[in-house]
Amino acid sequence: MTLDRPPREHFSTGRRIDIRMSAQDLITIGIFAALYVVIVFAINMLGFLNPAIMLVALAAGIVAGGVPFMLFLTRVRHAGMVVLFAAITSGLMTLTGHPPIGVPLTLLCALFAEIALWFGEYRSPRMSVLAYTAYSLWYCTPLLPIFYARDEYFADPAMQQMGRGYIEQMMDLLSPTVLAVFSASTVLFGLLGGLLGLRMLRKHFEKAGLA
Repeated sequence: MTLDRPPREHFSTGRRIDIRMSAQDLITIGIFAALYVVIVFAINMLGFLNPAIMLVALAAGIVAGGVPFMLFLTRVRHAGMVVLFAAITSGLMTLTGHPPIGVPLTLLCALFAEIALWFGEYRSPRMSVLAYTAYSLWYCTPLLPIFYARDEYFADPAMQQMGRGYIEQMMDLLSPTVLAVFSASTVLFGLLGGLLGLRMLRKHFEKAGLA
C-alpha cells in the first residue's frame, strides 16, 4: 500500500493552528468518541475470560480502533479536535474502571497526534497513520499501575471480584518483562490499526460516501 499518494480533499487544508470549534465539530467529536469507546470496550471485555486473552484483546482493540479513529480524522479540520476526543474517551474509560492516570497520559498521546496531523497539514494519509500510532500509546495506561503499585492494583475491590484464580494467573503472567514488551508493542499495533483504518477508508468508506 502506498501512503504518500496525492492528498485527498477530505483531509483538511492549511498548516495553521486554529482551535475554534463549531457545533458540527463538537457533534462529530462526540459521535466518534462514543463509537471508538464502544468498539474498544466490547473487544476488551474478552479479557474477563483470562489474563492471556486480556492481552490479546488489548492488542486487538488497538488494531480495531484504527477504523473509527481514521474515519474521525477525515472530519478533523483544525487543532484541538483530537485532544477533545481524547478527553472524552479517557474520561469514559476511567468511568469503566481504568486508572485515573490514563486521563493525562491519553491527553499527552493526543497532543503528539495533533502535532503529526499539523505537520501533515491535516490531509496527509501518512501523518494520519502516524497520529493514530501516537494516540494508541494510551493503551499502556490500563496496566501501568502494576509497575508502581502492584500490591494495591491486585488488592483493589474491582480486581478482587475477578476471583483468586484469575488474580493468581494475572500476577504470574504480567511480569515487568511482559508488561514492558506489551507497552513497546503498542507502537506496532497502533501502526497496524492506522493502516487498517486507512485501507478501510479507501476500499469501503470512500465508495459509500462516508469519507
